[in-house]
Amino acid sequence: MSGIVTGPAGPLAVVTGGAGGIGRAVTAALTRTGHRVLSVDREPAADPTAHAALVADVAVPAQVERLFAEVHQRYGLPAVLVNNAGVYPARDFLDYDPTTYAEVLDVNLGATFFGTLAYARALVAAGRPGTVVNVASISGQSGSPDAAYGASKGAVIALTHSLGRALAGHRIRVNAVAPGLVDTPMADRIPADRRDDYRARIPVGRFGTPAEIAAAVAWLADPASSYVTATVLDVNGGLH
Repeated sequence: MSGIVTGPAGPLAVVTGGAGGIGRAVTAALTRTGHRVLSVDREPAADPTAHAALVADVAVPAQVERLFAEVHQRYGLPAVLVNNAGVYPARDFLDYDPTTYAEVLDVNLGATFFGTLAYARALVAAGRPGTVVNVASISGQSGSPDAAYGASKGAVIALTHSLGRALAGHRIRVNAVAPGLVDTPMADRIPADRRDDYRARIPVGRFGTPAEIAAAVAWLADPASSYVTATVLDVNGGLH
């Protein structure tokens, strides 16, 4: 089967990291806007609104290739890819080791790079347009106590700018959201005293919710944002 899946069933979307807090919220938000969502994660704990839960380790390029081949064969060519998969070790720089560093870069940056590559190649081969939304972070803009995490998200932002321009001629839009502090299990790994300090510096006075991040992702995935590409949308409560 080929071609973007539309019609009564709605356009197809792939969301990586679909078992996490933001991933589940993105799945629900895209479902509400009429998408059929394929949730991808290392474990099949997708939001119940997902059309299907697929298991893959998107940090491994070979698994990414197999994933998109399977999606194309079984479901069709997606209209939207959301690169949401991410890890946050909450590790001090002096405690880093090569294995942890490689995991952070492979998941946060590598999965975004190779996922977009596999998706864009399929779109270009079919002569179809598409939309990519990457989930970056405020840590990629202002740094992070976890240096590898901040570096990986900064690279996602640079990749978004680069690919948004490089793929525009193929009718493929590439944007990102940069969340601030969000109430998720990942944020729970931040030490309590540091969480309190962050909260005190957020102008709106609170952490964000996964649904608020998902709403921004859904807008960037929607044709309503068709003139937006190579752009990073801050969703951070005014924290800079």
